[in-house]
Amino acid sequence: MMNENALTAFLALAETGSFQNAARAMGVSNASLSRYVGQAEDHTGLVLFHRSRNSSTLTRAGQEFLPIARALREDLDRYATRVAGLRETGPGTLLIGCGPLTTRTLILPVLRTVRRTMPDLRFRILVSAYARPLDLLQAGEFDVFLGDLTYTPEAEDVEIMVMEKQPIQFVAHRDHEIHQRGPQTMAGIFDFPFASPHLHKHWKAALTKALGGGAEAVEKVNAQPHIECDDYNLLTGLLAEPDFIVGGMPDTFAELIRTMTVKPVSMKKTLTWNICGARKSQNTSTAVELVWNELANYRA
Repeated sequence: MMNENALTAFLALAETGSFQNAARAMGVSNASLSRYVGQAEDHTGLVLFHRSRNSSTLTRAGQEFLPIARALREDLDRYATRVAGLRETGPGTLLIGCGPLTTRTLILPVLRTVRRTMPDLRFRILVSAYARPLDLLQAGEFDVFLGDLTYTPEAEDVEIMVMEKQPIQFVAHRDHEIHQRGPQTMAGIFDFPFASPHLHKHWKAALTKALGGGAEAVEKVNAQPHIECDDYNLLTGLLAEPDFIVGGMPDTFAELIRTMTVKPVSMKKTLTWNICGARKSQNTSTAVELVWNELANYRA
């Protein structure tokens, strides 16, 4: 591996064309910069610069080496970022990416069980309606992902587990007008301000079908939700007044329903979720295995 100072010196001089400016950018003397550039040439076995009194320009070999050096710089920066992240979280931290619907229904009971076996294990729960979660899983952003996998490419080295279908519930303040209308279709839900997490393609397609599948249905679904947020603390806060209808999992609304602040909307047909678990087939750990085996209790 090329000395990092040598790599930085090569890139600085290639960019500025001036020893003085490159040295200033690195915060070193001209003599140190010259030494580092010499190390880069010794390492590659190539003459990288045409040197003159006032400027330095890349040789043909230097021009061909430049994209290689830039790629190496990016790799080193990426390495430094990942190591810094490891120092921050520690090797005893499990990274779980999940969609908003899963937090109380799946994540919470799994955490409780896993912590009985590994009480010192730390968790980072990253909640969002991710558009391309498998890409993030493969990039190492998650150890386990749990959420909507409508986007399911031919991902290599990824194990996917389909979770048991769960009903989606729609709720509104107890004084909301919709409760006076009897059992509802999705068209009836969308007659009122509606709030939910991000609606993936799966949900858009399911809702469009439920509304009849025509151009009018597509237009109506594309206008939803009126408030989109992946934080259910905000969404349930909207239920304090008889304005919004909110969609989610029954567990999310159970406490509010018990206090009789909100009521479930009576539906003619129940929608169910499209939730999967995913993990890399390789580079597993005891913690990942424990979480995965516990999730298996909820699989379809």
